[in-house]
Amino acid sequence: MVTIKDVAKLAGVAISTASNALNGKYGVKESTKKKVLEAAERLNYVPNPIAQGLVNNSTKTISLIVSGPSSYKFITNPAFFEMMKAITEVVNKRGYQVLLNLLTEEEEVQGIPRIAHSRLSDALILIGSRRGDEELTEILTKVPIPSLVVIREPPHDSIASVSWDNLRCGYMATKYLIEMGHRTIGMIGNIPGLKMTEERVRGYMLALQEAGIAYDEALVVEGDYYQDSGLVGIRKLLNQASKRPTAVFTGNDVMALGAMEGLEQEGIRIPEDISLIGCDNIPNLHLLKTPLTTISNPLSEMGRLAARKILGILEGDDELPQHVIVESELRIRSSVKRLGPM
Repeated sequence: MVTIKDVAKLAGVAISTASNALNGKYGVKESTKKKVLEAAERLNYVPNPIAQGLVNNSTKTISLIVSGPSSYKFITNPAFFEMMKAITEVVNKRGYQVLLNLLTEEEEVQGIPRIAHSRLSDALILIGSRRGDEELTEILTKVPIPSLVVIREPPHDSIASVSWDNLRCGYMATKYLIEMGHRTIGMIGNIPGLKMTEERVRGYMLALQEAGIAYDEALVVEGDYYQDSGLVGIRKLLNQASKRPTAVFTGNDVMALGAMEGLEQEGIRIPEDISLIGCDNIPNLHLLKTPLTTISNPLSEMGRLAARKILGILEGDDELPQHVIVESELRIRSSVKRLGPM
């Protein structure tokens, strides 16, 4: 393997001079720089980014941390993938690279600081954490590099974030179902203590309140935002609710897929028997047997904004607000049936 020492030897200069020339440092004569660059080209020298980082105090690398349950089901979440892809595209175009880290929820407390202190990256972007605001704030405020959280609301004003309005997501979905004539509306996706899901439940409750519909806690069931919990949740609503819902809002599209599976197993048709609406607008929903109506969150745009935000912080040209909130919109397909006349 060719090293900086080999380049220096061929160019006839000191190792420190070769390093300064390759890194564009001030004080190297143009003639010397030319000799070093020619030597590097002849030897097909590829700089070691870790070694460069130790010299320049910059690795040109962003650590992307994706976390979730110990089952690693979060790897299959299409919403996460869309954001990861967009982040990588923007970062690569700016001359940086992404270092992907997968952590279980149990590993976050030690894993996040370990990654941040490793000197392998200049900043970190966190997707999927379900830590409480205080605990996540304590973790991130102690790391020595800039950090940013995606999807959830900011755990603290000092921590940059890119998210959507979770209350509005729940409100928009429920309001649409009400406008379509539904009065008994179930919800799958409450996780007590997690602000993101609590906000979606609040939006659901607000839409009911505005329409004069009494809140029934039996119609709101927990869900971990993965497909299996959508199936379990729909069974609970069918068997335990005081009154069978005519429509169901799932906190994300992945749980909606599980709910669809559960309804099919019970011989219940969508939307003829029960209407269904999700949230996120993950890819290929239009290809389903019954295309899913959903609240569309711009997943790729969120990824691009997250990348721009963290690079702006690193390079001193950040023009985005500390907390970026993207707009959601209703995407109407055929999984919701109108009840009653127009």
